[in-house]
Amino acid sequence: MLVDRLRGDGHTVRTIDVRFTDRSDADQVKGDVTDPSPEVRSVIAGADAVILAVPEVVALESIPTAVALLADGALLVDTLSVKSRFDAALRASALRNSAVGINPMFAPSLDPAGRPIAAVTYRDLGDVAWFLSTLSGWGSSVVHLDAEHHDRLTASTQALTHAAVLGFGLALAELGVDGAELAEVGAPPHLVSLALLARVGSGVPEVYRDIQVGNPFAGEARRALITALTAVVDTVEHGSEDDFASLMSRATSALGDQKVPLAELCADLFSDKRLHRTAPRSRERKGDSS
Repeated sequence: MLVDRLRGDGHTVRTIDVRFTDRSDADQVKGDVTDPSPEVRSVIAGADAVILAVPEVVALESIPTAVALLADGALLVDTLSVKSRFDAALRASALRNSAVGINPMFAPSLDPAGRPIAAVTYRDLGDVAWFLSTLSGWGSSVVHLDAEHHDRLTASTQALTHAAVLGFGLALAELGVDGAELAEVGAPPHLVSLALLARVGSGVPEVYRDIQVGNPFAGEARRALITALTAVVDTVEHGSEDDFASLMSRATSALGDQKVPLAELCADLFSDKRLHRTAPRSRERKGDSS
């Protein structure tokens, strides 16, 4: 996303990749930022901004090279899903430049217009604003956070959400249900849940695992999910109708003043005609139809 968008804005973008997948791209350089060749060093030293769109372990290992080679006034950017460790590593480094971390809260294939991008400014000597303004120029909403707050928040928005969706899928697999039948008879909440499962389950395992393993607050989020499901089971099996009503109230308490607009958003989703096209055509049922 960043390469295409930045080039579309008129910037020259050179990419460094150990895989060197596109030999027709004159701006692609084969190399390893953690063990840079002279050509890689030259590319980094000549850049106005160096964007580390790499796994966390690579980003951390590349810090010494990046901070040593960055030109005066150049900006260091990361796109990591977790910011705390990178923030700490930068603070312990010899960084003399501005640095900012971004986390687009959507898949790269989606249009950034109207979607949030979290931004963590590690150090700003006046060189961060132009880059974040570029993101805003694409129609994105830039949300400013510090590193710890970012990771605590994404433990809920990403790690918890993904764990719940994958757990839902594992439960369906355990129940042995048929996907075609689920899509055929599922009410809108179930169809949206199936769509989320299909989306997350079709993602890159490395990315989704990194969100779970790398976020220092993700374990707390997963344990909260287990506790919550246990509360549902206990309330259903041992509680009263009032107890269940109380549970539903507690379940929505975190929404605060967003409860009504989010309910309206859900109603809009459920009215989307594409939901009604999800189910396959009627087919002959197994067993006695009488």
